[in-house]
Amino acid sequence: MGKPDGQPDSRVPDVHRRHSREGEVRGTATTLRSVGAKQVLGWKESVALPGLGDVRLLAKLDTGARTSALHAIDIRFGRSHGRPWVEFDLPDIDEPAAHHFRLPVLEHRKIRSSIGHSQIRPVVLLALNLAEQTWKTEVTLTDRSDMELPMLVGRSALKGRFLVDPARTRLASPRKVSTRAHGSESRGRFADR
Repeated sequence: MGKPDGQPDSRVPDVHRRHSREGEVRGTATTLRSVGAKQVLGWKESVALPGLGDVRLLAKLDTGARTSALHAIDIRFGRSHGRPWVEFDLPDIDEPAAHHFRLPVLEHRKIRSSIGHSQIRPVVLLALNLAEQTWKTEVTLTDRSDMELPMLVGRSALKGRFLVDPARTRLASPRKVSTRAHGSESRGRFADR
């Protein structure tokens, strides 16, 4: 049935405690870094994309979005050896020229935005490095020039790996990153904040 009044529910972590990787409890919510085996991250973290020449940028960790998305401009499609490919540019705020990439397309997927607009986007498989973990995940390519950050990491990529504290940022990130994002017309939009 229920728990007796005044007794803590053992199924819910106490947010006023810090759980280390070994399960040891210490500290307060302001120092919370892991719950059980899952590391706690902030809503904004530094990520690296090793398959794209180790591009490093700031990303929004968004548990409300299913699929991850990467800012891309000048998206072009083609075929090579019977397989679909996508070519795109990733602007860099630190350099005048954008970085050019060519990747195989897994599929095209209909994505609905948080405000209800739908868009068909190419899906690519990218290696993602976050909080000293590296794994491959599906990422859609879209123009995110009207967004605060050049990448969104969705719940499919985070599932089983991390918990997100929406009140914190950069819990696993170095404070200074070279953020690759928009061109000079948007300099500072994705700046290291």
